[in-house]
Amino acid sequence: MSRNFFWGVSTSPYQHEGGYNGDGQPRNNWYEWEASGRVEKSGRAVDFWNRYEEDFDRAEMMGLTAYRLGIEWVRLQPEGAMQELDPAGLDRYAEMISSLRKRNLEPLVTLQHFTTPRWLGLDPWLEEETPEVFSGYVRRMLMGLNRRLEERGVEPPRWFITVNEPNMLSSSTYNLGAFPAGRRAWWAAALCALQTMLEAHVVVRREVHKLYAEHPSWGQPRLSFNTFASDLYWMDKMLFDVLEAARRTSGKESILAYLNERSREFTRSYRAMDFPRHSLFSEAAGELIKQIQNTLSHRFLRETTFSRLVQRVRERPGEPNLDFISFDYYDPFVGNAVRLPTLGELRLGRLSLREWLTQGLATKWWDWHALPRGLRFFVERYATEYPELPIIIAENGMAERRCGRESENCELRGDRQSRSYFIRQHVGEVQRLRAEGLPLAGYFHWSLTDNYEWGTYAPRFGIFGVDSDSAELERNPRDAAGDVPWEAYAAAITAKG
Repeated sequence: MSRNFFWGVSTSPYQHEGGYNGDGQPRNNWYEWEASGRVEKSGRAVDFWNRYEEDFDRAEMMGLTAYRLGIEWVRLQPEGAMQELDPAGLDRYAEMISSLRKRNLEPLVTLQHFTTPRWLGLDPWLEEETPEVFSGYVRRMLMGLNRRLEERGVEPPRWFITVNEPNMLSSSTYNLGAFPAGRRAWWAAALCALQTMLEAHVVVRREVHKLYAEHPSWGQPRLSFNTFASDLYWMDKMLFDVLEAARRTSGKESILAYLNERSREFTRSYRAMDFPRHSLFSEAAGELIKQIQNTLSHRFLRETTFSRLVQRVRERPGEPNLDFISFDYYDPFVGNAVRLPTLGELRLGRLSLREWLTQGLATKWWDWHALPRGLRFFVERYATEYPELPIIIAENGMAERRCGRESENCELRGDRQSRSYFIRQHVGEVQRLRAEGLPLAGYFHWSLTDNYEWGTYAPRFGIFGVDSDSAELERNPRDAAGDVPWEAYAAAITAKG
């Protein structure tokens, strides 16, 4: 097994650390929803903040070589942008990085994983000043963190994800209403948020490269954002392409013409792939959604839509905007996200249209289809168009339904697929892609443990299960059927493709 390839697991602060939005705790943009009972309280989550050592031990036991974790902005600045960073919080994150290095686990650090400090407001990504505020925080955070690591004789982190899944954050916030927001402007707001997040990525990447150049002993940093892989071009791959369009075109050339050509090439490549079809309904639903999205994209996208971002990129036309390509792979085929509602969900008089669409027609986590062959499509597409950039699969996983103690025999997944089988299939596809010479640099499974999934503990994504109702939050290596996923992962990463 090559040490140059990252076999890892992914986590995030709000979902794993615990200790947010309670009395006397740091408050993020989910505070009002938690306090009002609109969502489950995150509480201790799985208490990673206090139990990271034992979780790192599990990663080391599996033979992994990397670990994705986040650094939570509001934990270090709970009161405001002018506040000095909390030294105890910086100490703890430095201890985490040190513990990873001690186990030969390369840290992949997420700088913003969906949540923002409450003091920044409910719509920070609609505000033009947010990229600079975020960048200023990142510089101060890394200065404090890396100095602490240097004092310990520990190498600073070098791999970063700046903004996690901007496509999902913008759509979940402003298209679906599934994430907290102060305003509802639908498509225009989602596009505005996307521009601001991409601009934040560009600003942060430049600032981190500048900072590391001032400290040569820290090494060479690599930064990207990651997306939720989707066969909707305008929701996913467009984000990478708009940065490249701004870099490659001059002021007289059309950004939209560049994107439209990339969209057509994406569609041609997608249709050339021999994907297994799950159902005629999902296939028809997918084509309908694509047509709707294409229509809306052409209706709302203008040459000026990304004007701030384009101007920012063109300030330094010879400078790359990405050091690697990163995406999360679950069920990327939009048709599979739609299902026929059950009779009990036909409550149009009691729910708004948006709530009915998201609660009745949308699939739940544990209904997502598993299609390892789809990994090939996205890896090949990015390798073809961005041949100079390594590719990291920053998340890949499957959910089971959380079963309470009173319903021990409840059915976990409709396809009856075990997590071990899922891991073997997807890691096997990664091994084949590597053997064929595609520029894959890492694969990270979501997640090491069960966790808090954006308002609920219902879905279970963990290689190690956690009973969130128990006082001990014990990590269980076996699932309800006796499956042992960590052994499957450990064996799969050493197998030949």
